[in-house]
Amino acid sequence: MIAHGVIGRRGSAAGLGRELVVVAASRHFVSLAHAGSDVVEAFTYYAHREKMRLVGKEHLLEQLNRQALTIAKEVAAETGALFAGDICNTNVFVADDASRRAVREMFDEQVGWAIEAGVDFVIGETFSWGEEALIALESITTTGLPAVITLAIHQEPETREGWTPEEACKRLADAGADVVGLNCIRGPKTMLPLLAAIRARVDCHLAALPVRASSRSATPATKISRAGALWSA
Repeated sequence: MIAHGVIGRRGSAAGLGRELVVVAASRHFVSLAHAGSDVVEAFTYYAHREKMRLVGKEHLLEQLNRQALTIAKEVAAETGALFAGDICNTNVFVADDASRRAVREMFDEQVGWAIEAGVDFVIGETFSWGEEALIALESITTTGLPAVITLAIHQEPETREGWTPEEACKRLADAGADVVGLNCIRGPKTMLPLLAAIRARVDCHLAALPVRASSRSATPATKISRAGALWSA
């Protein structure tokens, strides 16, 4: 995607106007010659109402989400891969009633479009607040679909409200998440110790999607580009 000029936090907008780039990237993820993924995920990270408003694209919210889902569905069908929807951190959650309602509404509308598109499951990702992750999980599980929830753990090894990663993931697993884990922010070296602690606390499947970086204990949040792996229970 970056090689084709799709970069930054407006990247999901490539689903409108640069559809062929998204299709090609999705095929590369599934191709055994490239990444070998079993899943095609809709390119809807940061495609929620708040982010679209901030970049002046709120009027394209539904169109962008539906187009991204259509692209992912078509590539999944032609390759035999699973088809996943995606929701993410909103950056408006501050642990009060107003923000709880706001983020739930944003999640519900995106999950609703994913349901209509026929996704096999929904991924909720990059949550720094454990409570926001729980709200995303509830939005997904009320539909009956499987849920994958991953947290982003920054410099301090805890969520924004002070939960350890293993405590947060245990709460998510107990609340019905089918897969829990970590994504983004940390490289493999600084993510693995956190994953080991999570593995000891949960019985469900464990997801690990570190950035491809040479991270160190002093600077665990080094970010270059993302590489993924899935740990099975």
